[in-house]
Amino acid sequence: MRLDGRYTVAADRETAWSVLYDPATFQSILPGVESFEAISAREFRLTLRVRVGQTVEHFTGTLWLDAVTPLTGFDFRADGEGANGLIHGHGRVYLEDAAAGPTAAASATVLCYEADFKVDGPLQNANDRLLTTTARAFARRTLEALERQLELRTRVYTTTVVPRGPDSAAHATVSWQGAARRLATMLGVLVVVALLRRMLVQRQTQRRAMPGVEPPAPAVPLPTSGDDLDRS
Repeated sequence: MRLDGRYTVAADRETAWSVLYDPATFQSILPGVESFEAISAREFRLTLRVRVGQTVEHFTGTLWLDAVTPLTGFDFRADGEGANGLIHGHGRVYLEDAAAGPTAAASATVLCYEADFKVDGPLQNANDRLLTTTARAFARRTLEALERQLELRTRVYTTTVVPRGPDSAAHATVSWQGAARRLATMLGVLVVVALLRRMLVQRQTQRRAMPGVEPPAPAVPLPTSGDDLDRS
């Protein structure tokens, strides 16, 4: 069974290669990964969950990368074993520059893939159409996951802040400052009045408490006429 295709991604070749040939992203790109272990830079042990028709198959196997050419591509080999048979595959993945044109993206790369798969055991009883559909679905999900990883690396995060109108902000600041000054003035006046009253009360209390000091006698009214003088 042979599978091939071309897929254009919105990224330059260097960025596309950095995601495609990065063992750290294999686990997030390959669909249905249940376990993943890097044996070396080009050998990986993994377990995949693959839906074949109405059943779900679990394959444990090894993936090898060969003939690696930086920024260009690599060959691959894969062997997997499941409860219902074996699967063997080999092929090549490589990158090409997108053709220039009026509708072409400013930065785009074409990812090309070619693969041949062979199944042994009970899986051989599945018809070719079912196996081809499964392989194409696996390839499509892999490319979609690759595109998501590219978006994460090329996305530019921006934050838009809408400022307040300068007039309203300045008016609010001036109003608050005026109210604060008036409140501070009122509090100062109240404090001064309270201190003066306290000082006056204390002074009166000290005078009354001084020994030998008697309050002045009430004034005697003076006579104002002759009759009053005769009576006296």
